[in-house]
Amino acid sequence: MTSGHEADELQQWRDRIAIQNLIYRYSDAVNRADVVQFEGVFAPDALLESPSLGLRYEGRASIRAFLEPMSAYDVVIQTPHCPVVDLIGADAARAITTIHELIRGIATLDTTLGPSGTEYNFEQYGIYYDDLARIDGQWRFTHRLFVPIYVGTGRVTGDVLTARSALLRPD
Repeated sequence: MTSGHEADELQQWRDRIAIQNLIYRYSDAVNRADVVQFEGVFAPDALLESPSLGLRYEGRASIRAFLEPMSAYDVVIQTPHCPVVDLIGADAARAITTIHELIRGIATLDTTLGPSGTEYNFEQYGIYYDDLARIDGQWRFTHRLFVPIYVGTGRVTGDVLTARSALLRPD
């Protein structure tokens, strides 16, 4: 039988693992252009932003609309590294995650990297600063702030062997 303290510790471990899984599901959805999974990791009134890139999306529908056009990119590979999770309450947490991305395709949005129609071909490192909440028993992002650290252009030079549209799992 576990004590109250041990039960609290066990729940904290479960919460940290669930939040790390949420971070991984976000990147998995980005990689495979899975807009349903992508939208599902956010709270209904969530905010996704990167002020230095000129990006700000409020609410699930707006956030989903951000990813949908990117599904036509040849290459989007986003790898999360070392998520650090801080539980700040029973139903609230913060996380910081380093991200590495390879992106190649035609831009569908105006950003500081170029106007819509610009050919993207870059490698990028950055940090996500996250606020999270447990909603109906599930952890969701309420705010994701992306801060780019490094961008190298012309880095994605290989051949695409499998189109991103073929990466959605058939059910």
